Amino acid sequence: MSILTQIGDGVATLTLNRPDRLNAVTEAMLDEIALTLRAWSTDPSIRCVVLAGAGRGFCAGYDLSGDGKEERAEPMRPDEAAARMTLHAEIPLLLHRMPKPTIACIRGPVAGSGLVMAAACDLRVASRTAKFKLAFASAGRCGDPGGSFFLTQLLGAAKAREMFLLDDPMTGEEALAAGLITHLTDDEALDAECATLAAKLASGPTAAYAAMKRNLNAAAAGTLDETMAQEAVANAQISLLTHDASEAGKAFMERRPPRFLGY
Repeated sequence: MSILTQIGDGVATLTLNRPDRLNAVTEAMLDEIALTLRAWSTDPSIRCVVLAGAGRGFCAGYDLSGDGKEERAEPMRPDEAAARMTLHAEIPLLLHRMPKPTIACIRGPVAGSGLVMAAACDLRVASRTAKFKLAFASAGRCGDPGGSFFLTQLLGAAKAREMFLLDDPMTGEEALAAGLITHLTDDEALDAECATLAAKLASGPTAAYAAMKRNLNAAAAGTLDETMAQEAVANAQISLLTHDASEAGKAFMERRPPRFLGY
């Protein structure tokens, strides 16, 4: 199977599973990822999503070799190609917008489509073996949907342009310093670090996290007035209508940890 899924204790993990190809993605594989993330985004039992890669790499991007291309009896029609591209573009949008935290757990090489998916996640945890490279210029391509937006948001305009145009690799240490990743750890500690973060988020106030993501996404594209108006509405709804907000207040008064249920 080209992807593996595991769900437990509120955490859903999607593992890219082509380790012999450094988890380079194919069209069929992208279809599976999109459909899986779409289902998870609306499943209330899932409170955190982790994206990982099997073996020694996270994802080397799109598989441009013959080994990764599906056999087709006839060429793809333009309307079919457009529908497929729309479905694939949904992957970074889901990782970025779904109403629950998303974590990219990065080991080894990450490039192209893999880097765009990782950049779309809320948190990126990488091991010191990680090496980041867009690789679009090397492949004569301009980049996957969302890449320009996410890299500009994370790195700033100047660094994003440098990464796209010069296509130089970036180490884990350089990625941390540039703001591309949020956590850097030793390779042998990577899985445990991701699991700890995922468990923390899955036990947290999911409805509040969803509102936080909407607010942060609005802040990236809107004005201060627009963002503050959205924050005011969201804060009122969360404070007045959710169990978790009420539970947090009770826990504070009773001097105990809150028990968040996610609604």
